[in-house]
Amino acid sequence: MAEKIGISLDKETLQLCDKYSAKHSRSRSEFIATAIQKYISDLELGKQKNIIAKELAGEIVKGSEAGVTKISKGLFRYAVEVEMIIMILSELADIPPKVMEEYRKEAIRNVRRTRGKINLDDLIARNNREFAEQKLSVKAA
Repeated sequence: MAEKIGISLDKETLQLCDKYSAKHSRSRSEFIATAIQKYISDLELGKQKNIIAKELAGEIVKGSEAGVTKISKGLFRYAVEVEMIIMILSELADIPPKVMEEYRKEAIRNVRRTRGKINLDDLIARNNREFAEQKLSVKAA
């Protein structure tokens, strides 16, 4: 059972109340009661959003930390393999520092061009083309 109470509203708020209550076929009392209930729901939901946001943020941090750990381990293994290749190549070749500098510049250009996607088949094909071109230039000379 509804209980009668007296409330005071400024003229503009009362006009809005009347406009929207009439538009939605409700009495002024029904409209105000619904508005109060929705406002309280919003307040309660706002409290829950903060709880949800904190819990979600915590889970995101946990997931991020796990991802960072996996990436770090993968990069470490990759670095070990690259270091092994470098050690093997340094044993097999005596490459002057100037040539190494040029190789580094070319490698940087290639990695930027491919955005780090190294495709061994493409690399071998490019080196074979370059080798064939060098061979042809030596024959022509």
